Order: sequence, then structure tokens, then C-alpha cells
Amino acid sequence: MFKKHAYIFSVLAIIFLIVGCSDKNDEEALEIDQEVTNNQTEISGAGEEEEELSSEIASTDHLQYSNLEERMQLNLEDAEFSGDKFNEDEVQSIIEQLPDDLMAEDYYYQILSLIGEDYRKYDEFFKNVDTSFETASVQPGNLSGDSESGKSNSKVNVLILFDASGSMSEMIDGKTKMDLAKEAVDSFVGSLPEVVNISLTVYGHKGTGSDSNKELSCKSIEEVYPLSTYKENEFQSVLDSFSSAGWTPLAGGMESIYQKLIKDPEDTENIVYIVSDGVETCNGDPVNAAKELNQSNTKAIVNIIGFDVDDEGQQQLKEVAKAGEGEYSTVRTEQELTKYFNSEKTKLINQWYGWEAENVNKYYASEADRINELYDMETEMINLTYDEEARIKNLTYNLDQSIDTDWAKVREMAEDTADELRGYVRSTADTFREEIRSKADQNRDNVRDKADKEREELRDNE
Repeated sequence: MFKKHAYIFSVLAIIFLIVGCSDKNDEEALEIDQEVTNNQTEISGAGEEEEELSSEIASTDHLQYSNLEERMQLNLEDAEFSGDKFNEDEVQSIIEQLPDDLMAEDYYYQILSLIGEDYRKYDEFFKNVDTSFETASVQPGNLSGDSESGKSNSKVNVLILFDASGSMSEMIDGKTKMDLAKEAVDSFVGSLPEVVNISLTVYGHKGTGSDSNKELSCKSIEEVYPLSTYKENEFQSVLDSFSSAGWTPLAGGMESIYQKLIKDPEDTENIVYIVSDGVETCNGDPVNAAKELNQSNTKAIVNIIGFDVDDEGQQQLKEVAKAGEGEYSTVRTEQELTKYFNSEKTKLINQWYGWEAENVNKYYASEADRINELYDMETEMINLTYDEEARIKNLTYNLDQSIDTDWAKVREMAEDTADELRGYVRSTADTFREEIRSKADQNRDNVRDKADKEREELRDNE
């Protein structure tokens, strides 16, 4: 009985042992299957990475260039490691992940896509350099003495209001006041700059000094030389066309000028010279007329030359000049009259000195600013080419240890491009600098010559 039970137990033990071994073998088989599956997944992922890498390599086609202009116009704004963003270790790591069967040119463009500099800013700048200069400022014509030298308005009018009343026939130094005044006025306007417009208005030149002719004489106000540039023969002809006659409508003469000037642009500089030997005799208000000329849009300056005027007359004429924000000057002889108009010429001579200095300095400053800008842009671009070249070369020496390709070819491409870029920018900047210097010199010479010529003409007419 015992033997029988022992036999049965032995059989059961063998059965359990066989079943246990079978389960263990199944677990090992399952682990092997999982490893194979994982390996297949890794192999599949590697294939996808290779596809993505191939796509990235192909994308550098748009960076390839065949000449300097094409390189200048390459859009490398998004180069990940250009300029201050450069990181040699990261760039080297990226290049080392590329397939090892690329040509040297392919490696060059891959490196360029990562660290290449964008030169489009410089291409745009050097294609649009402006070597022209502004014209000189408006030429002098200001006789008011209020504006800064060289700051004259765009248009200058000089208006002569000439007293032809009967008293102008009186003699001084063997000549009539009328003749002396005509000679002085003719000499003065003949010396003014060409940009100045001249007008001559005469009053009191009709009728006589009698009461019966007062109305006629007081209405005799005539612009005998309409506002325009000075023409010597025409101006002298109109001076000869009138003589001293009747009364003195001084206020009416200024009102006549006012009516003409209000039609001109507001930026015109208007200067009135009144040559008179007496006070208003036609019941007008010359002080109010002068104020209207000065304070209206015409903004005229009213200067008065009192020719041999008595004390009472001087007082009124001074008030008129003050109302017109001008100057009153008394002259009693031919020499004093000439001296007065010569002093007005001296103002112009000094203004020509100021105009010359202003514009010569302006051309120096403009020349310096643009030449310095050219140097700045040139230096900036040259430094970028040196940086790009050095970084590419250094990378190739490091990569020579891990990738077998013609790295000397890559260095040659980088060096040739950098040399061409530097040669272009140096030559271009030098050409523009020479052109700017030449034009600046010419402009300064033109200003000096013009100022010298005008000053000499003014002095010759003294």
C-alpha cells in the first residue's frame, strides 16, 4: 500500500515539473518577440530621420550662387547661428549628423545655411547712394537788417517811392534835389542782386503847387517801373520821364504800394525806400499807411531818406519810419545821400560773406556725413565677411577629424567669396567717396566765386 502511494506521488511530481518548464519557456519566448518588435521600431524611426535629413539637404538649393551679386542678395536672415548667435560646437554637431557621402560643395552650403551672413542691407545701400548736394541757400537780398544773414526769403522786393513834389526842384551843390536823388537811386538799384525785384513809384509829379492843381497833383501816383528785375536802360528811361511838379501825397503813395503787395505770397520780403524832402500835404495819414504796410501780410519794412528836410518834416517822417519798423535817415548833401545808399550796399556785402560761409560750411558738413556713412557701412560689411570666412574655415579644420571630404575645397569657396565681397565694397565705397568729394569741392568753389563776384559788383558801384 505504501509503495502504491509513493508511486502515485512520483508521477504527479514529474507532471508538475514538466508544466513549470513549459511556462518558463513561453515567457522567454514572449520577451524575445518584444525585443524584435522594439528593434524593428527603432529601425523604422531611423529611416524616418534619414528621410527628414535628406529633405533638409535638398533645401539648400536656393542658397547656391554663381556670382557676387547673387551672393549679396541671398536671404540668410533666418540663419540660426549667424552673427552673435554663433555656437561652433552646436554647428559642428549638426554637420556631423549629415550623411557622410556629401560633396564638398554640399557641406559648404549646409554650413552657409547655418552661419552665413545676410548682406542684402549693404547691397541695397550701395545701389542707392546719393552723391548729389542740395542747392545753395537763397541768395542775399535782405536789406531790412532784421533777418539773419543767409536766411533771406525766397523772394525779395525793393520798392522805391519817389517824391516828385515841387520842392524837389530846389538846388543843392549846383544840382536839383530831384537830379541828385535820381542818380543815387539809379546807382543803388543797379547794384542789387539779380534775385531782387525792383519797383519805382512816383508821386506828386503832375500839376503844380497851386491850390487849383492840388486835387490833380494829390491823385498823381504812378508806378512807372512795375515790379520786376532791374534792367538798366529801362530803369534810366523811366527816371527821365518825370520831374518835380506839385503836392506831396505820401500816404497815398504807400497805400498804392500796399494794394500791389497784398497780391504777392506771404513769404516775400518787402522793403520800401521813400525818398522825400517834406511832409504829407494831401491830407493823408502816412503813419497809419506805414503801419498797414508793416503789420499786414505784406510785412513791408518802410525806410525813409529825408532829403534836406526841416525839423518839423523830420519829426513826421521819423514817426512814419517807426510805424513801418524801418529807419529814418537825414541827408542834406549829395555826399550824404550817396553815403546812405552805399551803407545799404555794405549790408548786402556783409550778407554775401555770411551766405558764403553758411553754404561752404554746409557742403563741408554734408560731405563729411556721407563719407563717414560710407566708411561705416564699408567697415561693417568687411567685418562680417571676415567673421563668416574665419568661422567656416575653423569648422572645416575641426570636421576634418570626423568627416572625410575635400575640406580644402570648402575653405577655398569661403575665402574666394569673402575676397570678392571685400573687393566689391572697398571699390564701390572708394568710388562714391571720390565722387562726393569732387562734387563738394565744386559746390564750394561755385559758392565762393558767386559771393566774390557779387561783392565786387557792389563795390564797383560805390
